[in-house]
Amino acid sequence: MGLGYPVTQNDVNSNAGAMALTLRNNFDAIRHMKLWLDTRTEQDLTALGYTAGEVAQLKAAFADMDQLRIIWEGGATLPTAKDFRAFAKLLTGAS
Repeated sequence: MGLGYPVTQNDVNSNAGAMALTLRNNFDAIRHMKLWLDTRTEQDLTALGYTAGEVAQLKAAFADMDQLRIIWEGGATLPTAKDFRAFAKLLTGAS
């Protein structure tokens, strides 16, 4: 018997399934947030306390994430390499 935590087929299946569901659910949430943001003006969002620059960053982040969702769903291809983290990472406090 080896050291450490034993891994079974059920462990792998549970983790793989959970990750696939999380990814699917997050892409659905991104689509909904992007649709919501698309219906809000800069003034709507500044009234919530955002600056104009933050509004632009927020909308750009969700535009990028939604583009990745569309690619994930097979609705588009990406002609050139793109770092989709450029604006999204700003939402995590990273620079």
